[in-house]
Parts: sequence; structure tokens; C-alpha cells
Amino acid sequence: MGYKVFKIFSFICLTLLTAQKAEAQLNNQIFEQNDSLIPNDTQTVRLHFESINYLRNTEYFDIIETGQTYFGAMLQMHLSYQPYKNVLLKGGLQIKQDFGSNRLQSIAPVFSLTIFKHHWRHNFGMLQGTTNFGLIEPMFNIDRAITNRIENGIQSVYKNKGDYFTNWLVWVTPTYRGATNQEQFNTGFVWDKQLKETKKWRLVFPLQGTLAHRGGQINLGSVPIFSRVNTAVGLKLKYTANSIYSLRTEHYWLHASDFSPSITQPYKNGFASWHTLAIKRKNVELMFNYWAGREWQSPIGAQLFNNYNFYNPYEYRRVRHMAFSRLLFTQKVYNNLMLDLRFEPFYDFEYKAFQYSYSVYLKLNLNRSLGKI
Repeated sequence: MGYKVFKIFSFICLTLLTAQKAEAQLNNQIFEQNDSLIPNDTQTVRLHFESINYLRNTEYFDIIETGQTYFGAMLQMHLSYQPYKNVLLKGGLQIKQDFGSNRLQSIAPVFSLTIFKHHWRHNFGMLQGTTNFGLIEPMFNIDRAITNRIENGIQSVYKNKGDYFTNWLVWVTPTYRGATNQEQFNTGFVWDKQLKETKKWRLVFPLQGTLAHRGGQINLGSVPIFSRVNTAVGLKLKYTANSIYSLRTEHYWLHASDFSPSITQPYKNGFASWHTLAIKRKNVELMFNYWAGREWQSPIGAQLFNNYNFYNPYEYRRVRHMAFSRLLFTQKVYNNLMLDLRFEPFYDFEYKAFQYSYSVYLKLNLNRSLGKI
């Protein structure tokens, strides 16, 4: 399992546990999982239904990443039960289909046991993962909210007065004695510490880290072991003029390190910076971003920001500079129906070309009490 690496990284996370979700760089509310305890609902069974329909098309023509299209739907149905006032149990199924195919892409079980204590929640099984973590795009690929909607493992979340902390372990792939595949897991933390808040201003110090590991002792595979760490530190400032207008800016400085016994990609260490300015009016947000990366690599980050092609490490560029402009629209059509539209063009200074992506997401979320047992 690469126990020593995991132990060191976990220690770093735990030393920060004295800390304290601020608004993420992108408004990913469409993907968030917000199940929680319902007061006076002890011993009540509820039926939950979630439908996410998606169209995401990336028109990328670079050696680092080529474009692709996700077009389909995910349906998740599960039962939840509160056996005690601070315990939530849920189980069910998720079905996923890519349009254009007559076969289901996946049918996956949903199971979680959650314990709430003061400002903490502890998840076992299906996590409040993907975009719920609050990682920035270079550290986490938003497409994983489609491709890896269910993330299983263990997680702790702390929320109090706007401060937010979470750490997690996602078990991606198990291995068994005599198997040829390796076990894989991702672990990490996000800490948003509020430094100052007034009626109009909010200043936050964010710190993030991830570890992606592949290895194991009992398997018979010969694929190289890897352990790769990404970290980011920054500053976020938000100004709320009134209930209609707001302005925010975010700045991150990132570092990538490869602690693998044998390096299997072009770079061992990398650095980057990521800057954001966003203006929001009601449900419409205009955003500008600038990325500067040197030998940057992230196994679970958006491939677009890497300095080498994840699928072909012989295709790489040592330096990357990109400027983004984004138009984002999020609207509750009804109480339980949400629409999210995105148009995201950017200019690559090394490739010397404009590229773009666009996305349409529609989410329906319903639940109904089935009574007490």
C-alpha cells in the first residue's frame, strides 16, 4: 500500500486538523452532494432520486490533451435511514448511460454510513467527493464528477462559521493476493481558513494537498509503483456589493513532486501559479483566469494544465501559459431542478491558438419520506 508514504502524508493532514467551505473557484453546486440529517427524522426511511444529465464538449487540439465529448445521464436511487439522531445510513444504485449506446456504461452500488458530531461529519463508504472536496481545477479534474461520481473510502468534514476542512482517502482500485493489477488510492485535504469577514468583505486563506499512489505488496504485476504529491497555497478575497453583484479574486501557488522509486514521466518536480478574477450578477458570472506552469503534473488534476500528456508521456512541453475567459450561468428552474451552462474559451501562448469548451448540465433531485420503522 505504500504505507510509509501514506503515513507521512496523513501526518501532514492531521497536523492541520486544528483548522477549520468557502466558495470554490468554480460554482459546482450542480454536482454537490448535500445529504444531511433531518431534525426529528430519527428512524425515518426516505427515498432519494437524483438525475444528472450532461453534455460536456472540449474542443482541444494540443499534444497535452485532445478534445472529447461526454453526453449522457446518471440516475441514482437510494434509501436513507436515521437509526439514531446523529447517524445516517444510505444504500442504493447508480446507473449511467452514454447517449448513442444501447448499453448501460455502469451500474454501481451506493452505500454510506455517516456519523455527525458537533461541527464534524465522518463518512464511510460513498464520500461527499468530487467537487465537494473544493480542490482547484489543476488539482482536480471536474470531469471526474461525471466519470467518477461515486468515490468510496473514508472522509472527515468540518464546517463552522464559514471555515471548512476536509480530509479523505478514496480507494480507487483494490488488489488481491496473486492478482496482476496494483491497488490505487487518492488521499488529500482542503483547508479554507477565514481570516476576516465583514458585511461586504471576506478574506480566506486556502491550503490544499493531494497524494495519488499506485502500488501494493501482494500482487504479481510488474507495472512501476508511483507516489505523486500536489500542494497549493493561496489567498481568496470576495466583495459583496449587494444581493445582486459580487466580485472575487483568488490566487494560488502550486508545487508538484514525484516520490516514485522510478520516475515514469518527464518531470519529477514542477511549479505553477493560478489566478482568478470573477464578476457575478445574480445567476451569471464572468470569470478570467491565468495559468503559468513549469514541469507541472497532477494525476487527478485537469489534464489541460499538465505539462505532459498523461496517456503518452513522450508528448510534453516544459512551460505552459494560458489565459481563460468564462461565462457561467446557474439557475434553479424549480426548487429541485437546476440548470448549469458554461462556455470556456482560452488562449494557449505556447500553442498560439484559441481553444474552448462548453457544457450543459441539468440536475433533478427529489426525496420522499416512506415513514418510520
